[in-house]
Amino acid sequence: MNLFITLLTSFIFAYLAIKVFKPVAINVGLVDKPNERKHHSGHIPLIGGISIFIAVLFSSLIWLPNTIELRMYLIASAMMVFIGAIDDKKDISVRIRIVGQIIIASLMIYGVGAYISNLGNLFTLGNINLGVLGIFFTYFCIIVTINAFNMIDGIDGLIGSLSINTFVSIAILFLLSGNKELISYPLILAVATLPYLMFNLGLFKQTSRKIFMGDAGSMFIGLSVIWLLTMGTQGDNVTFRPVTALWITAVPLMDMLAIVMRRVRKGQNPFKPDRDHLHHIFMRVGFSDRQALAAITALASIFSLIGILGEVYLVPEWLMLFLFLVLYGLYNLLIKHIWQVTKLIKSN
Repeated sequence: MNLFITLLTSFIFAYLAIKVFKPVAINVGLVDKPNERKHHSGHIPLIGGISIFIAVLFSSLIWLPNTIELRMYLIASAMMVFIGAIDDKKDISVRIRIVGQIIIASLMIYGVGAYISNLGNLFTLGNINLGVLGIFFTYFCIIVTINAFNMIDGIDGLIGSLSINTFVSIAILFLLSGNKELISYPLILAVATLPYLMFNLGLFKQTSRKIFMGDAGSMFIGLSVIWLLTMGTQGDNVTFRPVTALWITAVPLMDMLAIVMRRVRKGQNPFKPDRDHLHHIFMRVGFSDRQALAAITALASIFSLIGILGEVYLVPEWLMLFLFLVLYGLYNLLIKHIWQVTKLIKSN
C-alpha cells in the first residue's frame, strides 16, 4: 500500500507539473522550434524532464528515507536539470555541458563515495577490481550514459519508452535479489515518466500541443540510470552484476557508440547532431514513427529480458559480455548493410 501511494504521488505531481509549466514554458520561450533536422509542427514546450524531476523530488522528499545518498542524488539531479534547461533555452556548447556533467558526477563519486570499482568476473580470472582507477572509469561511464540517453531522444515516445524499460528492469533486478528497500527509486522514476509519455504521444486528446523531453529531461534520465546502476552493482550489498547493466541499457548505449565511432571515422564532431540514429534508419527503410518506436522498444525489452534471465540463471559473466559484443558487432553490420541498400535505392 505504501508503495502504491508513493507511485500515485509521483504520477500526480508529474501530471500537475506538466499542466503548470506548459504555459510558463511557452511564455519564456522554453520551446523546441522546427528546423532542418526537426520536422515537427509548431513550437513544442520542453518541459517533460522538468515535470519528471518535480515528481521525483516531491515523491522522494515525502515518502523515502532522508539519507545522504538521496540528498546528493536530488541535488545532482537539480543541477543536471538546470544545465539541461539552459541548454534547451540557449543551446550551450558541448564543452560547457561536459564540464557541468563532470561537476555533477563528482557529487556522486565524492559526495556519496559511490563509484564503479568492481567490473565482475569478465574473463574467468576473478573479479576485476579497478581500485582508484574506478573513479576515472566512473566519470567516463556517467558522461557516456548521460549522453547516450540524450542522443537517443529523436522521435515521439522513444526516450520515454526506453527509460521506463530501463527503470522497470532495474526494479525487477532489485526485487529478484531481495533488495526491496531500493525498489521505490526506479519505480518512482518510471511512473513519473508516464504522464510525459502520454502527452508526448498525444494520448491526452484535450491538449492542443504535445510536449518534448528536452535536454533537461534526457540528461536527468541518463544521470538517474547510471546512479541506480552504480547502487545496484557496487558496494557491500551488490544486487546484480555489472555486465547486466550493459543489457538493460543496450539500445541507447549501442546507438551512441555506433554514432560516435562513425562520426570519428569521418573526421566529424562526435557530438554534432545528425539524422543517422537508429530510429532514422528504421524510417529510411519504410517504418513510420510509431512503427519505429514499437520496434526499438521491443528490441530494448528483449535485451533487458536477456540481461535479467542471465542474472537469474547466473550465466557466466564472460559469456554475457561476449554475447553483448557479438550483438554490437551484428548491430553495426546491419546498420552498414541498411546504409548501403538505401544509397543503392537512391542512386537508382
